Amino acid sequence: MSDSSAANVAVNASPELPACFAAGDQGLLGLRLGGLFGILVISTIGVFIPFFTYKAKLTSVYFLLRAFAAGVVLTTGYVHVLGDAFPILTDPCLGLSTTYPWAMTIATAASLFTFNLEWILHKTFHQRLMRDAERFDAEAPLPAARTDSNDDVAKAADRKVRLTAIQHGVISYTFEAGIIFHSIFIGITLGISSNADTVRSLMIALFFHQGNEGLALGVLFVKAGYNRVKYVLLAAAFILVTPLGVAIGIGVSNNYNGESKAALGTEGVFDAVSAGILIYNGLCDLILPTFSDDELPRSWTMQAAGFGALYTGATIMALIGKWA
Repeated sequence: MSDSSAANVAVNASPELPACFAAGDQGLLGLRLGGLFGILVISTIGVFIPFFTYKAKLTSVYFLLRAFAAGVVLTTGYVHVLGDAFPILTDPCLGLSTTYPWAMTIATAASLFTFNLEWILHKTFHQRLMRDAERFDAEAPLPAARTDSNDDVAKAADRKVRLTAIQHGVISYTFEAGIIFHSIFIGITLGISSNADTVRSLMIALFFHQGNEGLALGVLFVKAGYNRVKYVLLAAAFILVTPLGVAIGIGVSNNYNGESKAALGTEGVFDAVSAGILIYNGLCDLILPTFSDDELPRSWTMQAAGFGALYTGATIMALIGKWA
């Protein structure tokens, strides 16, 4: 037998895994299940807080919570999830270029796809708004310049209220549809991850992410004037989608070889896509609306506190990334 053949036999006989396919962290099922139920509880609390407290005028509290959560979500996308995707996708074991920034490219594509999806949804629901507006114009025309009819004035006021409610409904449908898309994907990433640090950081981000988006979604539901049944049904869709994604991820991870080349590539791609979604979501769906909304506090002190909350959330997650 040649020396090379003997070496191959020795390697194949070794019980140790090749360096390329070293096992990830073990015993993560309990941590993932804990995250699943934690997300379920926090999503429920977040989306129903406006249902019970909106009349209490807690807009300043909502503003600070949303700003803090936005900083958490954005930094998680950059520091934790994208940071984990980069070494995975440049791993020589995958057989890809080790110098090309695959993680950044995939994350960029995910951000652009998320934008396109939200744009299409907005256009679709906006068309419905225009059709309803035309119907209301026909049913309740504005009072003529020379009439003082209280009935016409009342109809015009009612039309304005109904159109405002529909507009908030359009925004809520668009926002929820976007949430359903990216939340199930990020949930799957949490479910399949074999890295304990990634699981923990994603759990923290998703707790803030779901609580914050639930709060924003609940406010839109209240402004849209939904009855209790519709509110509960739409809230249930939001509450269940991320835990469903986690459950899918756990199921998938239990049915493939977590030490294989395919598993390594799948985890890297899911991490990169989730990072792109979180970065887009943090910037465009959380930070921008929070600081440009009509309900932005008039007080300069409160606005400064909002920026402080934003930077505090980002700093905390950045520091966690230092030691996680």
